[in-house]
Amino acid sequence: MKDTIITEFVKFKVLETTKVEHLISKADILNDFQKKQDGYFDAELVKGLEENAWCIIYHYESLEKVKVIGEKMRSSKVFDEFVPLIVPGSLSVTFYHQLKKW
Repeated sequence: MKDTIITEFVKFKVLETTKVEHLISKADILNDFQKKQDGYFDAELVKGLEENAWCIIYHYESLEKVKVIGEKMRSSKVFDEFVPLIVPGSLSVTFYHQLKKW
């Protein structure tokens, strides 16, 4: 299949003790790291309206570049500083090929 834009959904729940400002600060640092990677396009942080559901949505150039970025991210201290803010076991990551954008 031809490479298309890849969308990554990083879903998680935040610990009750985590302040929103602290989470956003660490998410900003994650995004600053991502911005420097080849193949990164953009990202957004969203929160569920009625529950403790959060998601960072990333867009990348290709799945191959996502794999390289993911390896760098998991081995960075930036990621290690973000993980303690979320509920253990709540992190899930899914990938999608973008078919159309309006």
